[in-house]
Amino acid sequence: MKDAPTTSLERTLRLIQSVPDRLPVALLLRHSARDDITDGGTGLDLPLNELGVRMCHELGKALTGRIRSAWSSPVLRCVQTAELLCQAADLDKTVNLDRRLGAPGVYVIDEEIAWNNWLAKGNHGVIKHLVSGVGALPGMADPTEAANALVTHILCDSGCEHGVHVFVSHDSIVAPTVARVFDADMPTSLWPEYLDAAAFWPSEGGYEVRYRGMAASVGKSA
Repeated sequence: MKDAPTTSLERTLRLIQSVPDRLPVALLLRHSARDDITDGGTGLDLPLNELGVRMCHELGKALTGRIRSAWSSPVLRCVQTAELLCQAADLDKTVNLDRRLGAPGVYVIDEEIAWNNWLAKGNHGVIKHLVSGVGALPGMADPTEAANALVTHILCDSGCEHGVHVFVSHDSIVAPTVARVFDADMPTSLWPEYLDAAAFWPSEGGYEVRYRGMAASVGKSA
């Protein structure tokens, strides 16, 4: 009999257990579960569904005593994810809204122009282009430059306080950031599902990164 497949929540719970306790760790996290977005819609006002709320409670409990701050894309489902994680972890801090985790942000420079990429390619097509790192789409930054800028930003915002600092974002941001950091054209099977996360923490001369069983040490020049 084959083992049951590992869920995204289980992967993130294992990731949290594996990161260092005595360093600031930036957890770049895709938001929790929502209903499907209608064709051609932005889904900006789409909230978490019942499953998404339950997943947040379970992950938040695992973060009790370890989470130190929470940052979120301004999009509703991301804000809800961050707030529910903090509530479940008994962290009495306000969630910080950060457009760099959404759009416009490090990937999207001109929101109106960039939206045409989603209309033409769909979300899957845009992510596929970004993870490949082949160059900038109209209205968007070079994906490798954007990924490096975002990692630098979240490590900076994590500061010097030991513990986990959560940054809630979208698959179209988490996937290319991880792919460009690992310098690999990530297959669709490794794209982030709901609450999948990558962990980053400082090391001598650069930083460490972990994602779905992959690990790398990245120098400052990367």
